[in-house]
Amino acid sequence: MIHEGYIMTPWGIPLRKRAIMKVSELKNELLDYWVAKANDVAEVHVIDSHCLINGNRWKPSADWAQGGPIIEREGINLKYSLEPGSEHCTAYMGSGRNRQKGLTPLIAAMRCYVDFKFGEDVAD
Repeated sequence: MIHEGYIMTPWGIPLRKRAIMKVSELKNELLDYWVAKANDVAEVHVIDSHCLINGNRWKPSADWAQGGPIIEREGINLKYSLEPGSEHCTAYMGSGRNRQKGLTPLIAAMRCYVDFKFGEDVAD
């Protein structure tokens, strides 16, 4: 019997399914976690809805002191639109690729960065 969340391989071995998340839907500590992974941080933890690196709170999607240097280093462009809609900030890399939206410039930029590093989807 295979439990929910598992698939059977051709060799009869059950494997855990990996949840696929759209980068465009990442927010809060999950977005911050993936930004840390994009920065090649090996030890990153999410505890009580907080992303931690070496015991320090990591929130580049909400803190300009952490997210700003990533935007500058990676050359992420930001655009703000007055069009109606909930996600009116757009971020993109120089070529226009990896375009992502967000409620704030930091959320859009961090989604853009994760998209650049991992693609439009990430696995748990």
